Amino acid sequence: MIKGVTDYAGLAKFYFRQLLRCIIEVGVLERPGLVVLDFGCGNGELKRLLPNSNIIGYDIIPALTDVDDWRLVDFDVLVANEVFCTFEEEQLDTLLAELREKNSKLELVVGISRHGLLNNIGKFLLGRPDAHASTKLMHKEELEILLRYCEIKRKKNVLFLANVFDLSFKS
Repeated sequence: MIKGVTDYAGLAKFYFRQLLRCIIEVGVLERPGLVVLDFGCGNGELKRLLPNSNIIGYDIIPALTDVDDWRLVDFDVLVANEVFCTFEEEQLDTLLAELREKNSKLELVVGISRHGLLNNIGKFLLGRPDAHASTKLMHKEELEILLRYCEIKRKKNVLFLANVFDLSFKS
């Protein structure tokens, strides 16, 4: 196993799969000709769930990424599943401004953990007390930053543990 990559099993795998299925549904990712950048792709599970789609994985762990620099890729949708919470506010602001500059018509499908009571109970039950150790932005903070740049097209809750948003840049 690659250091820094979560290996999901049991209930955690069920949750993670539900979250990805919701991302696929909310983002309508099975459209023909769509190019999706899976930003923070981890072990590539989204690509495995959509084998006939054009999913390009990007991760900061070189062994996991399909491309060295996401900026050199043309894509229609950016998927970021529980990734932006690991950014500082300024970093996320900078990234969103850069994405909007690259493609103002870009769709963003973002999974955001709620970090609520159920999440904390789940961490305890699954024996993963450090599950959100890399979190720098809480749900509300992350969403506030996203809404500076974007508007919500669709939103769906996943098992009261996370929300998935389909966003587009404001005009």
